[in-house]
Amino acid sequence: MMLRVLLVLLTATAAMSARAQSELPQAIEVETGNHEPMRLLQVRHEDSGMKIDGNIDEAIWAKLQPFNNLKVIEPDTLADAPYKTDMRMFYTERGIYVSFDMDQPAESIIQRFAPRDAFEVNRDNVGFTLDTSGDGRYGYWMNLSLGDSQMDGTVLPERNFSREWDGAWYGATQRTENGWSAEFYIPWSQMAMPKKNGVRRFGLYLSRKVAHLNERWAWPGLPDSVPRFMSALQPIELEQVDPRQQWSLFPYASGTFDRIDEDNRLKGGLDLFWRPSSNFQLTATINPDFGAVESDNVVVNFTADETFFPEKRLFFQEGQEIFEISKRENNGGGMNPKPKVVNTRRIGGRPRDLDLPPGVSLSERDELIPADIIGAMKATGQIGSFRYGVLAAAEDDTDYIASDGLGYVQDGRDFGVFRILYEDSQGAAYRGLGWVSTLVAHPESDAVVHGADVHYLTTSGAWNLNGLLLYSDIDEDDTGSGTATLADITYTPRQGIKHSLDMAFLDDKIDVNDLGFQRRNNIDSYIYRFEWIKSGLSRVRNFRLSPNVRYAENGEGFRVSSFVGSGGSITLNNLHNLGGFLGLAGSRYDDRNSFGNGTFKIDQRVFLNVNYETDTSKDISFFGRLDRRGESLGGRALEGTLGVTWRPRHNLSFKLQVAHNDREGWLLHQEDENFTTFDATQWRPEFSFEIFPNARQQLRLAFQWVGIRAREDEFFTLPDGTTELIPGPKPPGPTDDFSVSQLNFQIRYRWQIAPLSDLFIVYTKGDSSDHDGLVEFDDLFQDSWSNPLGDMLVIKLRYRIGT
Repeated sequence: MMLRVLLVLLTATAAMSARAQSELPQAIEVETGNHEPMRLLQVRHEDSGMKIDGNIDEAIWAKLQPFNNLKVIEPDTLADAPYKTDMRMFYTERGIYVSFDMDQPAESIIQRFAPRDAFEVNRDNVGFTLDTSGDGRYGYWMNLSLGDSQMDGTVLPERNFSREWDGAWYGATQRTENGWSAEFYIPWSQMAMPKKNGVRRFGLYLSRKVAHLNERWAWPGLPDSVPRFMSALQPIELEQVDPRQQWSLFPYASGTFDRIDEDNRLKGGLDLFWRPSSNFQLTATINPDFGAVESDNVVVNFTADETFFPEKRLFFQEGQEIFEISKRENNGGGMNPKPKVVNTRRIGGRPRDLDLPPGVSLSERDELIPADIIGAMKATGQIGSFRYGVLAAAEDDTDYIASDGLGYVQDGRDFGVFRILYEDSQGAAYRGLGWVSTLVAHPESDAVVHGADVHYLTTSGAWNLNGLLLYSDIDEDDTGSGTATLADITYTPRQGIKHSLDMAFLDDKIDVNDLGFQRRNNIDSYIYRFEWIKSGLSRVRNFRLSPNVRYAENGEGFRVSSFVGSGGSITLNNLHNLGGFLGLAGSRYDDRNSFGNGTFKIDQRVFLNVNYETDTSKDISFFGRLDRRGESLGGRALEGTLGVTWRPRHNLSFKLQVAHNDREGWLLHQEDENFTTFDATQWRPEFSFEIFPNARQQLRLAFQWVGIRAREDEFFTLPDGTTELIPGPKPPGPTDDFSVSQLNFQIRYRWQIAPLSDLFIVYTKGDSSDHDGLVEFDDLFQDSWSNPLGDMLVIKLRYRIGT
């Protein structure tokens, strides 16, 4: 049955691909930016007369000829932009200036304050990208929304954007008679670039978002539906750009007031950023306090797979792009088995588990305590065609008081990373060959990982190939050494059509989790994806169709993944969005969720998702989603989600979302060979409120709670030597009924005193508790609120001093 369905869907996918390629209009020509380099005007910094206030009234702007050639890239029609946008640029020995003078009807302008890097908020904004390497290796992007909210980050080939960089640059906006305007100033010292004398060549990309149309316009016109980006930017040439030495000191002071332990903790430390030349940067931190000024989402995870949380600490975000081995590294989602080699959240995370005497345990609070970091250092740079990065960090020892009343100490870990990457564009749009090594040292064991990676993009951009070889060695017990081979191939024959094939071959010993993130090992995996994007339609605005097929086996020959399905989304002409997903997972074997007690068979299952979202440019917008999926041994899970976002003013927003999940036949491992299915109910409400006195100040209240009540239903055993779960009577012992409550509540005030200088006042309350038996939802919530695992107030001041 599964084979027949697979063949039918594969045939349908091939037919859609052929039809899609034949139906796309041949007249569309993507502007690649491969024209003559632009020469920008250079003036002395003292003579520029610039004041970054958003008013384009300085004399220098009047001397420059504006250009207005934006194309519509979202949707990817490449039509001329309907509103005029005059863009001007010049530079000095200290930095580059960019201005946008934009026409737009006043009643259609959408201004909204949001936190830094909140790219998902639909509002009017402008931005530009600079390829400071000059040949498509790396670059920076900066966006400015009406109201002066900033967004920025880095970009790697070919279109790998990241928000994990915050630069000290300046921008301002103003409303005008005809629309609005924006000014940028970015110091050269904030950006890495090769060491070079004479003429420098950069790549340039300018864009404008018009929220009420839900369109983005850009020059060069490079929509997501074409394969090239970094290698196709508009070249610009500049002379006498030799950034001067730049340094920054970030002293900080913080106070943490723990209401549970009734303990007050004062701390101080220092971050250092030093860039003696354009192609080298050294950063260091001494006695850092990464305290509770950010919070992770609430996640309830009963599987054997770890939950991935992204890095939010500024020190580790800065210069992180050199340590990104592949854009398809696993960030914890879906069935992707590809490891993430460097996951800096491990540094200062939970210490290694203590080897405690039998019957001795730690409290729930102690098990969640992160390790303190003594210090860390990072150096990044470029020498010719080589880029490199070195990272080192040391944790302090962690003290505990266990259940026997005695004190125990877990030694801190030492971390090290070395990365080097050779890049050029000879005979291709991009070629790269890299090496990475990581070390985690601890008195109980050392963990070493080595990797070699290769990257290739053809001149046309049609073919993109990436490969990675990994080796790990852990001198603990019988872990030993392991290897992995990973590859992904993408073929984009034309605009709007893309095929991709991901392959991963991991043996049963490969393990990068001491400093990386790895979902599992012992797997051979194949994932094929097809993507079709089409715009310029009459009945709808555009649509996206994404069929995919997955298959995987473990080293013992068991089929651990077998899936075929398709997702899609349609943007209607009223800017509402309709999306969905339909998939069929064939019967397979689960070798993970018995937690070392054997491999068992899972039934064929159907997955269905439908979602709808109204126009997010309106003051109030709604979201709804319905999910239905089969359970492992029959039964089903049905989840409905409703959400509303209300923005009554440009500086005020409310967001409420409630999800309800009803499960029948939820299979969970209990102990040894025993399994139980449950009938469970889950509620997941979320609420957030944000107010901005101005673009530099934010007061945010965020609330997330998950409550689960699960009633035992059927009982199974997994006898040795079999893969069939055998139904039977309940084993002796108490009920398997359980309840779960997880809470995250935070009130945070942030004041950006100056670029990269902030005052935080943060109150956080959090809980994660399990209960035997069935507890009413209101009692679950009340217990988490009244008896949390964490309840603290943090005040932190961080101020930048430097050039």
